[in-house]
Amino acid sequence: MADTGAVILTTGVRVKTGVTLGVGAAVLFCSCADAEPDSPRSEPTPPEGVFGQAPAALGGIPSVITLEAEAPIDRSEAPEFLMDQLGLQFSPLRLLVRVGQPVRFQNSESIAHNVHVRSMSGDSTVFNEDTMLGQSASFVFDEEGGYDVKCDVHPGMTAFIFVTSAPYAVFAEQDGAFHASGVPAGEYTLNVWSVDAAAHSEQTIVTAEGEGTEVTLR
Repeated sequence: MADTGAVILTTGVRVKTGVTLGVGAAVLFCSCADAEPDSPRSEPTPPEGVFGQAPAALGGIPSVITLEAEAPIDRSEAPEFLMDQLGLQFSPLRLLVRVGQPVRFQNSESIAHNVHVRSMSGDSTVFNEDTMLGQSASFVFDEEGGYDVKCDVHPGMTAFIFVTSAPYAVFAEQDGAFHASGVPAGEYTLNVWSVDAAAHSEQTIVTAEGEGTEVTLR
């Protein structure tokens, strides 16, 4: 979500290496007096920004972490987002949107499609339009929360949109791990949204410049 204040989710990958021995190979263990001691292992440096573990995804829909601050959000520019229909799928499959920002649904295929957007909080349709080849339809999301997106013509085409008024927001990974980078030092209200309403939570956190803030969700 470049140009919107959205935070980019990043993940770290740890690789475990090993040695595979062939059949009949022998392994010799030697304890020598002049062997150099193992150098001490350094503790991994925690990442900057806000990170932690949120509830895992349910039905393919990830948890969403938002950070709200007292400072007002500049809404002077609200760029239009694009969600394309190509290759019998929506692109992107997940989209973070600020309240009041328009989303344009584009059909870039040679077959007819449909865009059916349903609010997950009220289980109600908020937008339902057909899109022929080269056509598009726009919609402005004015209510916060999660939205299911599907094509009635091709039921396998689904996507997810989350709308928030918070200046910082990030999708968690499928296992719930999240990392919100680029968050300035200050006090924030951290909210966790999940398909499971019982997993919703809210707490106040304080971040410091150049330091990582690990969050233990309640």
